[in-house]
Amino acid sequence: MGILQSLPQIVTAIGGLGTAAFGLVDSTKVLGGGVNRIGFGRISTTVSKLTQGAAATGLTQGKIVDTLRANWYNGTDLSSQKAIAKSLIKVGLNASNAPALAAATGIDAGVLSAIAASIGTGTPLTAPQTDAFSRFDFVLTALLDEVYQDSDQAYTNGTRILASIFAVVLALIGGWTLFANAHGADASAVYWGTSDMWMAFVAGILATPLAPIAKDVSSALAAAVNTMQAIKK
Repeated sequence: MGILQSLPQIVTAIGGLGTAAFGLVDSTKVLGGGVNRIGFGRISTTVSKLTQGAAATGLTQGKIVDTLRANWYNGTDLSSQKAIAKSLIKVGLNASNAPALAAATGIDAGVLSAIAASIGTGTPLTAPQTDAFSRFDFVLTALLDEVYQDSDQAYTNGTRILASIFAVVLALIGGWTLFANAHGADASAVYWGTSDMWMAFVAGILATPLAPIAKDVSSALAAAVNTMQAIKK
């Protein structure tokens, strides 16, 4: 029962390692955005294609991308980010970039150009133009939803992979330190390939998935051990 009794503490310790690894990942954000860069590249590419010539409305393409980058880096709610992106793209719509936007969204170029001209002059849209603009809005929403969802998933996966790398490195360093203390500094060179090293490696691999649930798993294991002890008594 000795090992079983230690399991809750082991799980908690491994979960703590995972938490520390995620903390290191988060600290990279001060280095020019760090981990925040993951996923934004596709958003930038998509929005750039949809805002060519936007400067004619007084809002440059660079400013639009910078605004979206700031929202992405600051962790603004994903729904709000998509709504802001769509609003900025629509604000950038004008007669010169209407054909490109029409091609990207499948709307008739002539109709979208007329809509852009009417918006620019403050002229009310006709019923057919309103319908076309609604279709444009719908397609734009779908395009942005796809790119933001994919980018968010890429960010999530990227941070987990990076945290796993940090956790494994930290675990190996910790295992190497203990091995050197137990066997002497001269023996630390033979640490690599030993069972101690592999235990540290496995702990590092488990750290990231265990971090969010370590407390619950530890409590469950402690309850299981107490139950078995009660049954044996």
